[in-house]
Amino acid sequence: MPEDSSTRKGQRDYRPFGVVLRDLLIEREITTKLGNPDWTAFARSLPDVHYETLRKAAAAERPVAPKVVEAVAKELGVEPATFADYRLWEVRKTFDPGSVGIDAALENLARWEGELESGDR
Repeated sequence: MPEDSSTRKGQRDYRPFGVVLRDLLIEREITTKLGNPDWTAFARSLPDVHYETLRKAAAAERPVAPKVVEAVAKELGVEPATFADYRLWEVRKTFDPGSVGIDAALENLARWEGELESGDR
């Protein structure tokens, strides 16, 4: 995968999806003549993501869906975990009994609460 500013030197990026995406588009020169991200052109490269869906996610007008992050990441050649929003979704899933089962969800909750109580967070 190509290196980009959001993952250089093993650093995690905690900025919102739209901010990171904007920087990645500019880095890859997916821009208008004025140097701004070319959202329309990029949206056309995403077969299963409509322009309005991308626009609203990038503008934080609605939460970005994991499938949108996955499509964007694939098109840009980065891991979905490049985006903090996706990492948050992955963490939330570990607390969801429907995703990991009730035993694992409760174990994750207990571990998280224990870390909070011990001041590790």
